[in-house]
Amino acid sequence: MAQLQADPPAPKSSGRPVVPRVSAEELTLGRIRARRHEAIDQLVPAMMLANIACAGTLTLLLWQIQPTVLFTWCALIVALSAARLLMALRTNARATRAYASPRSDRKRMRQAAIMAMLFVSVPAWLLTQTSGAQVTCVICFLTGMLWAGGLILAPVLPAAATYVGLVSALTITGLLASGCDAYILYVAFLFVAGGVTVLGTAKRQSELFTASQRQQMELEEQGTTIGLLLKEYEDQTSDWLWETDADLQYQNPSERFAQALGRPQDAIQGVALGQLLVDDGSPENAEARRVLRDSAAARLAFRDIIVPFSIAGAHRWWALSGRPLYDGQGAFLGYRGVCADITPAKQAEARIAYLAHHDALTELPNRTLFCDGLDQALRRGAVRLAVLSLDLDGFKGVNDRYGHPAGDALLVAVAQRLRSVVEGGDQIARFGGDEFVILDATYTDQAAVEVLAQHIIRTLSAPFSIAGDDVTVGVSIGIAFAPTDGETASALIKSADAALYRAKGDGRGTFRFFAPEMDRRLQERQRLVQDLRSALARGELVLHYQPYVSAETGAVSGCEALLRWQHPERGMISPADFIPVAEQSGLIIPIGAWVLEEACREAVRWPAEQRVSVNISPVQFRNRELPRTILTALTRAGLSSSRLEIEVTETVLIDDVEAALDTLRQIRALGVRVALDDFGTGYSSLSYLRSFPFDKVKIDRSFVQELPTRRDNQVIVQAIRDMARGLGMSVTAEGVETCEQADRLRQSGCEELQGYLYSRPKPAGDLEFRYSLAPKLAVQTRAG
Repeated sequence: MAQLQADPPAPKSSGRPVVPRVSAEELTLGRIRARRHEAIDQLVPAMMLANIACAGTLTLLLWQIQPTVLFTWCALIVALSAARLLMALRTNARATRAYASPRSDRKRMRQAAIMAMLFVSVPAWLLTQTSGAQVTCVICFLTGMLWAGGLILAPVLPAAATYVGLVSALTITGLLASGCDAYILYVAFLFVAGGVTVLGTAKRQSELFTASQRQQMELEEQGTTIGLLLKEYEDQTSDWLWETDADLQYQNPSERFAQALGRPQDAIQGVALGQLLVDDGSPENAEARRVLRDSAAARLAFRDIIVPFSIAGAHRWWALSGRPLYDGQGAFLGYRGVCADITPAKQAEARIAYLAHHDALTELPNRTLFCDGLDQALRRGAVRLAVLSLDLDGFKGVNDRYGHPAGDALLVAVAQRLRSVVEGGDQIARFGGDEFVILDATYTDQAAVEVLAQHIIRTLSAPFSIAGDDVTVGVSIGIAFAPTDGETASALIKSADAALYRAKGDGRGTFRFFAPEMDRRLQERQRLVQDLRSALARGELVLHYQPYVSAETGAVSGCEALLRWQHPERGMISPADFIPVAEQSGLIIPIGAWVLEEACREAVRWPAEQRVSVNISPVQFRNRELPRTILTALTRAGLSSSRLEIEVTETVLIDDVEAALDTLRQIRALGVRVALDDFGTGYSSLSYLRSFPFDKVKIDRSFVQELPTRRDNQVIVQAIRDMARGLGMSVTAEGVETCEQADRLRQSGCEELQGYLYSRPKPAGDLEFRYSLAPKLAVQTRAG
């Protein structure tokens, strides 16, 4: 096994240098020898720094004895130690040598002899020039040099013996030259004993080092084979061992390898490397096998060469790794390696790449792929291009009522219907949410695009079967043409979106072609949205209040909170302009929460019988957190729930009656009053009154304006009052502007009146809490 794992240089044909063939034992000794020298080189930098420090210190201590000799010696030590330090650092930075010849030991012996002569000769001579404590310093220096050098050179025992012998000999010579009394002889004897001890220790360390390296190499050799075997057993579903002979033909194929290839083992034996993976139908197959053959011909180790091919019609990817094997004489024996089936990983990569350009839910192209294709078509000079931007009407209601899985199923069904509508040259993409885009590249004129848009509207208006129910949604479409409405993909899509915005504003379920003023309006809306995002933080939103006046006494029973926006540049912006923008952008949710809290905080300051009324937007109402938001506002302000009244329109009940009524019941359970605003203008007001016990209904101003002159309005108002009384509800008439209107409403039995006749909406500090039945009389009570 040791012969198989040896790493001698390859023959001349491989381009590597030629070395004499040696036995397996000599290869092992050469590898151990290389590791011995590596171990010494690792310690040399620290040794050289210590030598510099010790030599410099000794020179300073004995400077006055022989300054010239000591300075020259110290300078030489510093220069040679620094050079040896740099040499060791460069050696350590290089890759570890796999083999070292006996000449390296002889070179190390020469280095040891030179260093011993340089370091010890002058200190040994100083023994004849010093006395007392100075001699002690010199002997300590020499003792340290003896032990430090001997132990550092221990892995290469001949070098250690050379160094210890020379240091001991020079030191003893210096001692004897200084005198031959008993003390000198005793110290000389100690150096002899110390030298023998150092050599014994070095010999023991060298033997231990050699033994440990032999054991480590055996473990490495065993680990190589065991590692390959373990790889097969750890993941038998995808990894297999393979090997070839010197002619690069498979030999000893494993059963798992044969099963993976779908061939018997004897059909694999003797087949050339790579020939089992031939697949002419894969363009990458030939290149991968060429890389495999070239690596094997050059006797190079290779890792994870990925070969795509087919087995029984199934496309697979295998990753091959292998290394060349040599005997003790360096003769090439073949290859051994591992093959891994990485098909799942490659399929995952392909899926990730696909999803980078496609929508994961509908499998349609996404914005990136669609825009790239549109830009390419525009660069080719295609002139008959129409972009249709689609947005589903009513999708959010489906998503909220049935949940996100049902919403996803609806989007998939919409994508399928769109595929059935478009022609072969058209492209469909999903940009996110319920937004789809179609590129019509086959139309003949504008009328043809109009026909396509009408066909899409009819197709998507048909009911969808979702979660066992028939669900109906609509679609609004904006259309832009190239190049008149945009010369780039982004410009065309922007124009189509502007047209879509107009289509949704015109009632939905329709389509509109782009016109330049649409872009201006869209930009104006976008600027308004940006300003509105920061209006709340900047304190630009304020509340004004319009009172409800008792028809009998003129006392104010409460006030309706009305939102106002004081823009720093545009002045006061009408709610009719910014509320729809807030609803479409979703900003109505945080703004509505602020309105509730601010109104409750202000109402706490009013007389105890006064209540505050807050309008709830349909978008805000669909938020499932609305009851909790109301409770939070009441709690933070410390306002009794009976003093808060929320107003909702019939619009909140249209999309999902059951969900809306459930939310109203939760609000009513808090003790909050609920009023139905704009009564009589919706689609099924009477059924709503029967489904939920509102506390109050508000007669829309459209019935009040011509009340004195139109008999039909009088009949309707009277009917509303009679019906409300029968259901236990109070009635408030809004839009009261004349005394005649007030008189008629009072005669009809309306409990509360609201309108300019009594007060316009005002800041809280300007409110009046009692009015004369004859307007414009003196104020009796003020807020705060």
